[in-house]
Amino acid sequence: MDDIKLAQLGDKEAAKRLTNAGVLLPCSGCGNIDLKAYDVFGEHFVYCRVCKMTGPIKNSDYDARRAWNLRAPILSSREMEMLEGIE
Repeated sequence: MDDIKLAQLGDKEAAKRLTNAGVLLPCSGCGNIDLKAYDVFGEHFVYCRVCKMTGPIKNSDYDARRAWNLRAPILSSREMEMLEGIE
């Protein structure tokens, strides 16, 4: 299983590896991968360009990306197994 799927299941180490690599998890609202990290007057957050969902506001770009990648899992273990073809 790759780090994206592990992070979506709540694996914090996988989410940290993704953040360090500059990778953002897909939007938990719509599954979109067209995401942008913004800095507005020193407040940083991640924004989904499709459904307009935003992550928490943080003091740094890294912290905003990390918070986005550490959010609650979007798939249950059962749903992930179904995607993997494991019954």
